[in-house]
Amino acid sequence: MKIDNKDISFVLQGPVSASKDRIQKEGVTEKNIASIRQLFPGSEIILSTWKGQDTADLDVDKLILLDDPGQNSIFNDGEEKKLNNNRQLYSSHQGLRAVNTRYATKVRTDNIINGRGFVELFEQFSSAPRDSEFTYLDNRIVTSSTFFISSHIGQPVYFHKSDLFDFGETQDLLKIWHDSLVPELYFRKKPGYKSRHPATEQFLCLHWISKLMDQKLPINTKAGDDANLGPEFWEKFITNNLIICEPNKMGLDVTDRFYKRGNIALEYDLDDWKYATGLAGKPMDKKRLKRAFKVTEGRLLRMLIRR
Repeated sequence: MKIDNKDISFVLQGPVSASKDRIQKEGVTEKNIASIRQLFPGSEIILSTWKGQDTADLDVDKLILLDDPGQNSIFNDGEEKKLNNNRQLYSSHQGLRAVNTRYATKVRTDNIINGRGFVELFEQFSSAPRDSEFTYLDNRIVTSSTFFISSHIGQPVYFHKSDLFDFGETQDLLKIWHDSLVPELYFRKKPGYKSRHPATEQFLCLHWISKLMDQKLPINTKAGDDANLGPEFWEKFITNNLIICEPNKMGLDVTDRFYKRGNIALEYDLDDWKYATGLAGKPMDKKRLKRAFKVTEGRLLRMLIRR
């Protein structure tokens, strides 16, 4: 299966200009557009951004200027935290609504497409066997390993899907980046060594999975909380609905803001996905050894430090 460039649209979502709240590499959106034009001649580029952004010199096919929906609030044990989940959801959804091609790419305005790997991954693996019991999308979605965390302090982490990039059939991306905004959310974490409230990636992911399953999926703690779906559900969901890959292999430059992120050893990657899907043997390398050490260390620390 080969996908023609004319059947792919690129949705660039988010602010074009840097702000005090969100630092961006200067000219990154313009560089991303130029790179897409070079790598994907014939593909459509849609920019979904906010009114008042400087878009005058940007070579895009469709420009969507949105009213800012503002930040959403979450409450961690009563403490309010303001986030940009609804801004991301709204700009992504409105951009994807304007897509007329079968395939779409959702990418942030501060990242850069620098290769065709994600299309090749879809061409290679989207038709791999799937279990209908755990299939919620029409086809698999290619997503980044960046911040796709597998564990925390020796406990499994569920629903920590990266929200930086998605590629697949447009109708599936619209299920992930749908039109329902995140309401006020309230979390009360469980006690324990280095216990954490859920990460933004987790409740954003559960926001669309809840809609797919038509049921509320509560989560309160970052690690060990499977939203009452059972500890096996998340891996089954991953293998049947996603394809996970490191950004440098898939053709995504997350830019230097994310180069030195922590816990890369704990991020799911393509080797993990192929093993879980049954397409390859168990990977054994430095990353996996470091991960095993961190998991074992975390379990021992939780046993020794009970608070």
